[in-house]
Amino acid sequence: MATEPSSQILLDAQLAQLPRLEHWVHSLAGKFAWPPSLVHRIDLCLTELVTNVISYGYPDRRAGQISVRLWAHAGQIVVRVDDDGTAFDPTSHVLRGLPASLEEATDDGRGIRLVRHFADDVHYLRAGAGNQLTLTFRDAAVGRKCESS
Repeated sequence: MATEPSSQILLDAQLAQLPRLEHWVHSLAGKFAWPPSLVHRIDLCLTELVTNVISYGYPDRRAGQISVRLWAHAGQIVVRVDDDGTAFDPTSHVLRGLPASLEEATDDGRGIRLVRHFADDVHYLRAGAGNQLTLTFRDAAVGRKCESS
């Protein structure tokens, strides 16, 4: 992975920032000519992760910031989400089994299950007073435009 990201965005830890994140992802999709399936995977994972950080990472309601960095390479997109919220490692969170009915369904872990499904790799690191979650998305349709940008 190159040291300098292809793009980055800094968000206040507020749900009102989610449209900015979506716009950022879609503008990168146009710049790098990502296929719609890859755009959907990246957008879904980032929206879920950032929403969770905002909703649960600041229980004391203090102001927080979330940084999202993206590295685009041929065939692979690497995204790192950094936040200064409460420590939480989604890679070690044990998920309940899938419910057999709607009555058995809970809210717990659905987003983590989605991220694990749609990202090809997920790695967590607690660095100082912050969380770093790195996602890798592979797609053979992502071609030379990423390398030449």
